[in-house]
Amino acid sequence: MLMNEHGNEYIGTVFVLPESRSFELKTTWHGAPHTVTGTISQQLAARFDDHAPDALDPRRLALRPRRVEVMTREIHERHRAPRKVYCLTRVFDTEDLGTPESIPAAAI
Repeated sequence: MLMNEHGNEYIGTVFVLPESRSFELKTTWHGAPHTVTGTISQQLAARFDDHAPDALDPRRLALRPRRVEVMTREIHERHRAPRKVYCLTRVFDTEDLGTPESIPAAAI
């Protein structure tokens, strides 16, 4: 098995399901709409916990496009088609993502 791993930065709308540690990113790739789905890194998932000191609110994440870092792992196995696995590792521009208690009711 051969595996290549590299990180890419994307700008797009990201939707996060912290309970299942999964994400969906709607972005543009070479001028065409593109959707990337995958898992969330353990370090980032910890920030979605309400009790974390630097907690992020997943409901506010999708309110506007964000710059994110996604690790892409390309897996080449013998006698199988190559596949790509994505992992959301970082969300930039998180200053407006307070804890869930700070969300106005009209935003939900």
